[in-house]
Amino acid sequence: MNSIAEIFDNSKQLLDGITTFVDKYIGCDLLRRCGIRKIIDSFTECRDYEYIDNPILRLIGDVKTSKVLPKCVSAKKLLMDKILACFHTAASPYIMFKTGTFFSDYKKDTFYRFDLNEKANWERLQLETARNVILDIESRTDKDHINALIFDDSLYRRTGGKGTDLCAKVFDHNDNKMRVGYRMMTGGWSNSETYIPFMQSLLSTRKQSLMIGKDEHVDRRTLRGKRRARAKEKGTIVVQSMVQEAQKAGIPFDYVLFDTWFSNPAQLVALKDIGADVIAMIKKNSTKYTLLDPTDDTVKDLNVKEIYSRFKKRSGRSKYLLCVNVRVSDRTGNSVPAKLVFARNRNNKKQWICFVCTDMRCSPEDVLRVYTMRWACEVYFSVAKGYLKLRTECHSTSYDAITAHMVIVAVRYMILAIARFENTDTRGIEEIMYGIQREIINKMMDCAIILIIDTFLDSVRECFGATEAQINELVCSFISKLPEVWRSRFTLPKAI
Repeated sequence: MNSIAEIFDNSKQLLDGITTFVDKYIGCDLLRRCGIRKIIDSFTECRDYEYIDNPILRLIGDVKTSKVLPKCVSAKKLLMDKILACFHTAASPYIMFKTGTFFSDYKKDTFYRFDLNEKANWERLQLETARNVILDIESRTDKDHINALIFDDSLYRRTGGKGTDLCAKVFDHNDNKMRVGYRMMTGGWSNSETYIPFMQSLLSTRKQSLMIGKDEHVDRRTLRGKRRARAKEKGTIVVQSMVQEAQKAGIPFDYVLFDTWFSNPAQLVALKDIGADVIAMIKKNSTKYTLLDPTDDTVKDLNVKEIYSRFKKRSGRSKYLLCVNVRVSDRTGNSVPAKLVFARNRNNKKQWICFVCTDMRCSPEDVLRVYTMRWACEVYFSVAKGYLKLRTECHSTSYDAITAHMVIVAVRYMILAIARFENTDTRGIEEIMYGIQREIINKMMDCAIILIIDTFLDSVRECFGATEAQINELVCSFISKLPEVWRSRFTLPKAI
């Protein structure tokens, strides 16, 4: 009779989906282009192997005379294990290595050294993987929809932080306090149904008074140097560079969305100059906008409060209160046309909020509708921190390792997003997440059950000399007595 594993129906659709995702959207070629290569796990002595005598090697000296051969782990295998480590509910990778229950046979140091590769371009891996996913989604979606790039930052907290590279005191927009960690600037793509994070950067500070962690000197011509230089740039500059990277990668988008923290006039003008239209919420501050004053037909520079008070508002239950065409100017005098759309505040009907759009062809209703797509970025932050172990899994003090972990979390989210896109049911990201966890648990239980049953059948053969027909009959009798939930996972052996 065949092994019990061959009649065990190990259904793992979502786990197979992870392997398919890596093969389809990442692959070994992309890992190689990003400098993410195999890692030596250990060295073994091969006594029975002799290198072939080569005349050329005798002339230059035989550099292969050693019998000690390296045991390597492929980059694809390590990446898969990094992705799967999040979905294991029983223990962390450290505990699994310590107890010998990790799902691969290499050493613990090999698993953690994968994040510390100085030549690994993790940002490029995320960008090109996201590009492949986005283009695949677009090829299978009708063209009557709007695509948008969404930018926002979220606090990446670190405990202590004195020994962590570039860890600093950063401002948390949620509670308006200074916290220890980084600002995780995230750029994502959305078509109002699926959100794909295509680029991220952990922002620190340029002020030495706010820097808590190590700030060692790194050659700025290297990949590590460029990564650290970006960490000290202003958030608005990082957003502009991310938009340009998305354009170079060929990611399709119609608008760039962000909230009030990035919607200053200089940002609007800079993005319009590179061909990106913006829809954003703006603050009720003293920033001036140039428009024709309806009270005396003169051109004036007014802030949003003054503009709102000078125009007649729409009555009734209209979707917006006011729409005004203005010109937005930066400090150098460059200006672009834009429209301001005033709408009621959903949280307080007596108050109003204002949006700006640099696409003059966009209607006020479309401005409000498109801006609602920005909420997908908040969902990503919630899922990454609450389910994908963004903050709790990586305890390294290396800025490169933290960056690698952030990218791996983004890849995990892409896997969940593409699984939801390809399924016709109404499952959310969290439900798919728990589905993968259940499949991992089932797979581990299956392996244990298969080992126990195979060992038991071998003992029956040795002790009682049972024939294969009797073994088949025993297995059939065993399966028939199982509960229905377990019985459905077996296939009855063929009669001999």
